[in-house]
Amino acid sequence: MKKSKKIAELTATYSAEKERLNIYLPKSPVDELREHIPARERTQFIADLLERELHHSRVREALRLSAGAWSDEDHPELATGEDIDRWIEEGRTSKERTWIYEDGS
Repeated sequence: MKKSKKIAELTATYSAEKERLNIYLPKSPVDELREHIPARERTQFIADLLERELHHSRVREALRLSAGAWSDEDHPELATGEDIDRWIEEGRTSKERTWIYEDGS
């Protein structure tokens, strides 16, 4: 599988379809959950937490897969901190988009 396709898969979003899951958790965090999160909000709280942590995991994996994609030799125009600052400022003020998404947009 190409790296770019794998990275795109790592940024996928979830559907609204629900599924029941029975899991065992340590007592201490469960007690704290019950203390701080109302009963009717716990499922959403855990779903949000899980989705956020899975997103972080996918981002870490995408970063791992993309390691080595950048080469200083390929970008001599960004050799110094000043060069990088100039490039960032130009990107922020430019009305022209110079990047292409994988889907071609």
